[in-house]
Amino acid sequence: MHEKEIKEIIKLFFGKRFSKDVQLRFRYWFRSEEDRDEKEDALQEIWETSPSDISEQTWSRLSEMQDRISKSRNVTLPERRNRRWLKYAAVAAVWILTVFTTRYFSEQDVKIVSPKLTEFYVPYGDKQEITLSDGSVVWVNAGSVLIYPSEFTAATRTVFLSGEACFKVAKNPEQPFIVSTKHLDVQALGTVFSVDAYPGATETIATLEEGSIQVDTKPSMTSASVLKPNEQFIYSHLTHRATINVVDAEQVSAWKDGYLIFKNASFEEVTAALERKYNVTINYNAEKYKGRTYYVKFNPDESIEDALLILKHLIEDFRYRITGQTISIN
Repeated sequence: MHEKEIKEIIKLFFGKRFSKDVQLRFRYWFRSEEDRDEKEDALQEIWETSPSDISEQTWSRLSEMQDRISKSRNVTLPERRNRRWLKYAAVAAVWILTVFTTRYFSEQDVKIVSPKLTEFYVPYGDKQEITLSDGSVVWVNAGSVLIYPSEFTAATRTVFLSGEACFKVAKNPEQPFIVSTKHLDVQALGTVFSVDAYPGATETIATLEEGSIQVDTKPSMTSASVLKPNEQFIYSHLTHRATINVVDAEQVSAWKDGYLIFKNASFEEVTAALERKYNVTINYNAEKYKGRTYYVKFNPDESIEDALLILKHLIEDFRYRITGQTISIN
């Protein structure tokens, strides 16, 4: 089969909602040794020419997978079979879509899944700092997945994020830096900004600390929004509307230094952040705390018990019980 034909088959599969039978046939064909080099070359070219073109279905599968990882925390790894197949799947960002039966995550943060693509996962209870090949620094928060090429050879420096990260981007006007999430594309030339795009959240948020960023929604609602320092772009997944607020951007990204700072935050937002930071599961009566908002700060050296005591002093009739890694709140 010619490489052009292979490329067309793979392109056709991207973003399409095929039946399970067709997906199985595609996986069987793609995993076969026939035309292996041509398949790899086709995937690499597709990646480099359209790095931000990931389908809604792929993002959904990534979110589903990340939810399972976050909830299970302690993952039992399947046998490491067919590793060669894994690297090709990752290159095209079909990662989750086509190969979940042979895909796995471990508690190790970094795994090379392709000669040119790295998948960086930070489990609950942790946060990590990494430096990309262009010199850009990224702080990745707990329960997040960052996927990036080991070398930026395309026209743009595009990375993919599900979760939360803070970026200090190395300047290169000739090669814009783009953070692609399920709902937003955030572009910067040289700046410091953070993106909050956890699966299951009702909003995706981009906050600018230094420099300038351009934010586009998916699909694009209107013209792109250009933010100034200390501005925050909030896109609602429910209403498909965006708002821009003035905030203290350094406080928004204070998690990278171990702080959790909330202003007018829902109880759900507070507990979700505590779950990620301390690697715990928090159960509570959602109806009781519905509509309430809180202003609260947690310091780096505080334990989960300390955090719960702070909430106890803040909230009337607040009681809790800790059983292992599970916390029950009345």
